[in-house]
Amino acid sequence: MNRIRPFLFWLFVVIFLSTTSSVLFYTFGYRFNFERGIFVYTGSISIKSTPEKVDISVDGELIPQKKLGILNQSIHIGGLTPGEHMIEVTAPGYTTWSKKTTIQSGLSTEFWNVLLVKTENTKEDVEHTENAKRIFQSRDKWILAVAKEKDNLFMVDIVNTDTHTSNTVFSFPAVSLPEDTKENIEWSPDNKKLLIPVTKNNEREYFIVDIATKAMFSLGEKVNTTEVGIIQTPRWDPSNKNGLLYMKNHILYRMNTASPEQEPVILKENVKSYNFSGEDIYYLQSDNGVIYRFFGNNPNEKPTQISTTTIPLIDQSEYTLILYDATRLTLREEKTGKLWLYNDTHQDSERTPLKEIAEKDIDGVQFSDDGKKLLFFSKNEIFVYFLRDWEAQPIRMKDTSLQIARFSNICKNIIWDEDYEHVLLSIDDTVKIIEIDHRDKRNIMDLVKLPGHILQILPRTEENFLYFTVKGNTVSRMVLSEKTNIFGL
Repeated sequence: MNRIRPFLFWLFVVIFLSTTSSVLFYTFGYRFNFERGIFVYTGSISIKSTPEKVDISVDGELIPQKKLGILNQSIHIGGLTPGEHMIEVTAPGYTTWSKKTTIQSGLSTEFWNVLLVKTENTKEDVEHTENAKRIFQSRDKWILAVAKEKDNLFMVDIVNTDTHTSNTVFSFPAVSLPEDTKENIEWSPDNKKLLIPVTKNNEREYFIVDIATKAMFSLGEKVNTTEVGIIQTPRWDPSNKNGLLYMKNHILYRMNTASPEQEPVILKENVKSYNFSGEDIYYLQSDNGVIYRFFGNNPNEKPTQISTTTIPLIDQSEYTLILYDATRLTLREEKTGKLWLYNDTHQDSERTPLKEIAEKDIDGVQFSDDGKKLLFFSKNEIFVYFLRDWEAQPIRMKDTSLQIARFSNICKNIIWDEDYEHVLLSIDDTVKIIEIDHRDKRNIMDLVKLPGHILQILPRTEENFLYFTVKGNTVSRMVLSEKTNIFGL
């Protein structure tokens, strides 16, 4: 017996040490690979999904809920062996999200914008929107300007979608809303007036309408011109109450809509295109193709030169300036669809040039709200340009671009989704949503199918609704997100 006791003691010591070491190895993320006969340092994945309550499968094996680590509304799954894995995220009543990914030792692969779309979305018609062509949102919640056409009569109604009331503020026979969506009905900064563009016999006219009194006047009549197309790009001046900016013969003017009989003020000459950011007005000079900036309330000051590259201008073509701020802007030539970008990252000693990022066919652009991404697109292709470094996975470097999608059919109504990691678009009668995460495949999902050709998609995040205008039908809307989710479609 005395001989056995030491043996048993050392046996238990060996068992204890081997068990403890195995537990410690497991705790620190090591797994034993029986094929190779060695311990392997594992990796993990982190997933933040909408909806939040989901099932996750790795390589076809469902991960039990008790093994899903929940931290900051994200799911963490550890202990994954290095190598390629197929990840699937599912939920009852939703489409499946899947992506193939490569797990690396000691690292976490992160998916922060996993979106599952409901297989059936409920939509509702918006009252008082019959015969709508387009809708234009006010800065006030629930208020829309609805452009309608019926029996050769063009009307604009102010619709309150919360109280379900409507008020016609403008009607005019034998005119229509311009097909060119670059010129839209525009609310004044105080929401008391509307700028309404119309066409008649291919001629453009603009009306200023007081919503409360329904008083209106023609911009063309007030500036004493009857020449076709002489007035261009009227816009409300954000820095001057009742102020309206417009171009005539390459001259930029400001008029007082409260006293339209007053002589308009000349702001700048030789203007090919203009736009504004805050109280600063930016313009493309028509005689040298250079972009300048000046303070809107002090037009006599010397303008600041923005671009250093001279753009060869086409006389018979229009140019569109789209701005985010003083460091980020785009210029698009209308005839060819060529697109230039100015992106000042404050890191270069030399001035930032205006560089060409698309040679032709670009139909539109949109900056993300944080100014870090630029969405630009043609009739069949969608691209994203990264204006600043993006350090969350998938990591993207500044001044790089990705092709997000290419379709054989014409895609329209291309806009950012509210998380700026997805893009909304329509093809015929279907609204689609596509992720910009380029790892493996991109998930493209059908959001909703409507009863006709889709004319417009309008997100109103403050209302939590997504609005649709469909040819020959009333305006409809669907819930944009569920209360507990980021985008619980």
